[in-house]
Parts: sequence; structure tokens; C-alpha cells
Amino acid sequence: MAGEIKTASGKIVKMNTRAGAILPDIDSYHERLWADAQAQIERLARHEITPDEYIDRIRDLHHSLDLTDELRPWIERALAERKDQILNQKTTPERSWTMQLLYLEPNEVHPPHCHHNLISTQVVLHGRVYAREWDRVARLGPDTILLRTRTDRWFGIGDRFETTEVSKNAHWFCADGKPAVMLNFYILGFQEWTFDPPGTKGRRMLDPTHGIQGDGMIVAKELALAEGYERFGDTPIEHIPLPRRSVV
Repeated sequence: MAGEIKTASGKIVKMNTRAGAILPDIDSYHERLWADAQAQIERLARHEITPDEYIDRIRDLHHSLDLTDELRPWIERALAERKDQILNQKTTPERSWTMQLLYLEPNEVHPPHCHHNLISTQVVLHGRVYAREWDRVARLGPDTILLRTRTDRWFGIGDRFETTEVSKNAHWFCADGKPAVMLNFYILGFQEWTFDPPGTKGRRMLDPTHGIQGDGMIVAKELALAEGYERFGDTPIEHIPLPRRSVV
């Protein structure tokens, strides 16, 4: 789901959110990429594999296919229509899953954010994406969490984001001056242990520039959705420095 919001600089940018939306079931893609992934979702739901094992199997599935060739018609459609393409989507009261292509406009920013009870894999299929990723280490307060930096670099075609409840759960990414397309495959509600209490809703925006500990871990403030886009929605990630430890 996408809307528009004005950033602090006055620029109007696209805001991606599914908050509060009732999403229709979609069953448009039936090839092996989806069929094999669905089989792994079912194994995870039956507790036959762990979330980490599920991620391993989805990675193996992707490596067994040429994703850019497999999804070429969808990539071309995303670029031609300049919008996301949903391949499969299912929602139940307890769980949901979505396989889609994300279309990123030139210089489009997805501000820093984290997720509740999500397992996801994203793969760059066209263009370049700059990404910062963090593990969630601990909750320090009602709106403050501790992050461990994992990634701060450019991603090219074939590079992937892999997210579970702790590992690389917080991320921030943007396209360069050209459009980008990413496979975005995520499932919600499949993890028994969660960083925050059951019932926590959705995606939370973050301010990772808030502070830093002596050990180099980032102290991040959680923000409302609109505030996250207002603050970070129109600036290339490389132009925003993260706090650094002082050297004595």
C-alpha cells in the first residue's frame, strides 16, 4: 500500500504502508518459486523447521533458480507501470504471507524501520540499492532499542536482505538515481518467540542517529510512521552519518 507524505524539507514522497489495510487474497503466480516456498511455509507452520532453517531453505531455493529470468515479465511490468507487483498474497486472522516485487523510484527511500514477527527475504533484481541493516539486541525503554550494525553498503543484482525477529530486523534502504526492483517475500505471525509482546502491531520507524554506546552499538528511538518519513524520506542514506564512538 502506498500514499504520499510531505517530508521536513517540503518534498512530497511515496509512503509505503499496509497499516490498517485489509488486503485481498491474490493468487497470480504459480511457478516453482512460489510452490516450493509455500511448501516451506507449511513446514514452518507445523514446527518441522525453525525460522533460521526456513531462511536457509528459501535461500537454497533462490540459488537454484535464475530469479531475474524467472521473474522477467514481472520486472518489466514493474518498470513499465512504475509500481509494485503482487504475485501472491494471503491473510488469515493469525498469519499472512506476500510475494511481490517492490518498485523503487529513482532516489526513493524506505526510512529506517523494524518489524514485529516477520520473516522476510528481499533480493535486488534490477538496479542498485543502498542498505543499512541492524540486529535488534535489546529493548532499553518503551520507545528505545539497542541495535548492532550488520550492513552499510550498496547492493547489486542478486544481493539479498534476510530478516528474522532479531537478525537484521531493522533496515533502511534506498535506490540510486535510477529505478530499482526487488523481490520482497515475507511472512508474518510464524515465530513463537518475539522481541516485543504478542499483539504488537506492524512496522515501527526508527531514528538510528539518536545515540551510540561505548561498545559501538546504536541506541535508536522508535518513531511514528509519518515522523519517520518526514525525517528520513527524502535524503540518500549515505548523506546521513551515524553516530560514532569518541576516541580517547
